Amino acid sequence: KRAMEKERSRIARDMHDEIGSKLTRISFLSEVARHACEETPGAATPVEAIATASRELLQALDEIVWVVNPRNDDLEHLAGYLEQYAREYFQPTPVDCEISIPQNLPEVPLPTELRHNVFLAFEEALGNVLKHSGASHVRIAMSLAPGGFDIVVDDDGQGLPNPAPAQPPGHDGLGNMKARLDAVGGWCQIGESPTRGTRVRLRFYFQSAAAGSRGALV
Repeated sequence: KRAMEKERSRIARDMHDEIGSKLTRISFLSEVARHACEETPGAATPVEAIATASRELLQALDEIVWVVNPRNDDLEHLAGYLEQYAREYFQPTPVDCEISIPQNLPEVPLPTELRHNVFLAFEEALGNVLKHSGASHVRIAMSLAPGGFDIVVDDDGQGLPNPAPAQPPGHDGLGNMKARLDAVGGWCQIGESPTRGTRVRLRFYFQSAAAGSRGALV
């Protein structure tokens, strides 16, 4: 186990140092080129596309490094990363983001697979708020639950169709969220928020995290 964690640390460090530095340079140079081309009609468009792609790749790399690094294999790091990600995700948008997170979280180890699936489901929930809900406010509440942890995402948008089909048009990620939580022994519940928008509740369990299977649930 120690050898595997050491190798994971090395991979995370190499990805951050080697790939990250090169992507940062591409992003910087493309921004310089974009400003230089602003006075030439049409010239800035492909350069702007490169700049956007490099920023997105840097974000994706940050997520991968976070998942791979064994230092993040616990509840406190997961909750902290989700909070940081949500604030940065909505910061350049018109959606106001409110987040509450418990203080002094217990030292609970979490396997990489669980962290990865929970993060991707959480990312999908935020994406749906921004792309489909028409919301102006989103409230994210994290809390300890019996034997596990709850992440609730409430928005004040238009809500789901009533009755809600299994896969509403434009909301293909809803099924993926449920599948990701199911894969780590948790569950995902999607319904109406108190403001008649949409509520997404993600629940995972510490016992299933430790055992790595649904059989550990009680």
